[in-house]
Amino acid sequence: MSLMRAGDVIRCDFGTPARGEAGYVRPAIVVTSDEVLEFRQHAIAVVPCTTTKRGWLSEVDITGFGVAQAHLPTTISIDRIVETTDTNIGSVALQQIRELISDLLGL
Repeated sequence: MSLMRAGDVIRCDFGTPARGEAGYVRPAIVVTSDEVLEFRQHAIAVVPCTTTKRGWLSEVDITGFGVAQAHLPTTISIDRIVETTDTNIGSVALQQIRELISDLLGL
């Protein structure tokens, strides 16, 4: 697998969800920093995407993939990655997601 970058869109198998979790195979945005990804981690931080737009302030539009759910940041094993998409959302959308996560965590 090639080196991932922050902002890359990947498809992950989140498994069977419990209430309030993302589940099944769906796109996700890599939010782990490039500096950490250089060490080829076995687990990365992601934000799942959904095509169900709820109009929440924690959603960030991602063209072609629905909305990133910044209220659901999670760490996954890289073994859950089904495929890469060769798409990166860019620095503006990535910064929006990271700021929403920061607000959610009270940082």
